[in-house]
Amino acid sequence: MIIPDEAKAAELQAWHELLADEKAARNIPESQHGALRKHAEVLHRLGVIDDSELIELNELADARYADAAEAFLDRES
Repeated sequence: MIIPDEAKAAELQAWHELLADEKAARNIPESQHGALRKHAEVLHRLGVIDDSELIELNELADARYADAAEAFLDRES
């Protein structure tokens, strides 16, 4: 399946907008993390992104979650 560059760009933009969502990171970090990883998985399954792009997106999602968890612990202490 060949994915047009515009479609790939739009999907990646949507993914990055969710990654940048401060409200989601602060209030529902587990849901944000799950949604980011699931979206990346679907993009990979559909052939929009390749293996290395999947790894990169998952690493970004994991880092975002770690940052959100750390911020939460800082607020609690």
